[in-house]
Amino acid sequence: MKLSRNIIKMKCLACMLVLTSCSDTTDYNLSYSWSPVQISSELGQSNQVELTILPYRNKLDSMMNEVIGHAAHDLTTNGRYESRLGTFVTALLHKQSSLSYQQPVDVALMNHHGGLRAPINAGPITLGEVFEVMPFENEMLLLEVPGKKLTEIITFVGTSSSSMMWPVSFEITASGVKNIEVDGKAVDPNRTYLLAVSDYQANGGSGFEMLQTMERVDIVPVKLRDMIIAEVRELTANGDTVKTEVANLITVSMQ
Repeated sequence: MKLSRNIIKMKCLACMLVLTSCSDTTDYNLSYSWSPVQISSELGQSNQVELTILPYRNKLDSMMNEVIGHAAHDLTTNGRYESRLGTFVTALLHKQSSLSYQQPVDVALMNHHGGLRAPINAGPITLGEVFEVMPFENEMLLLEVPGKKLTEIITFVGTSSSSMMWPVSFEITASGVKNIEVDGKAVDPNRTYLLAVSDYQANGGSGFEMLQTMERVDIVPVKLRDMIIAEVRELTANGDTVKTEVANLITVSMQ
């Protein structure tokens, strides 16, 4: 289910209120009483609550409405195996992971149809829009993956069609996933590859239980959302717009 911008803002607003209240070290003698309140469309808003949250709401709106870049065209997840948005995000995770962790990352894995919750529409890109695309607090991790296991992971991606990998190509045939390549080369079964992946999938999410036993590289994780923001800001600083086309790294041949 897609999270609305209002829900995302309320989550951020709640965090701001909690952090602000926790910063006050004054001691109080507190007591409380309660009674059930029926929630319905007839329940009006509280002016006292609105006045309390107004300064935080204004600050949050100012942050979320910041324009950080421009999209040359719509980027969506339309497409079973590949899409414009999936290609853009998976490729930038490959690039930004290498930059963030200061070591060459071989492959990036992204929960394509489940993790990207909103499109990037043509025109100005706001910070709030990126939060809609990635409303979760997922962090990117690095895993050391033996070549044989990487082939297994790529095969699962090909058969499940819910995730994307970069820079990975393969062919889907009636007899299975064939002609697997990483950056234009066949997977070396004797080599260990460095895989950038979200903590959700690394912990077995979306059927990736095979990742749970992989060796984790000791790094300070970076939020997936922050990598998207970094890429958009970098493009903007270079005078570029966000634009991408489906890479067509996956072919389907069912004969």
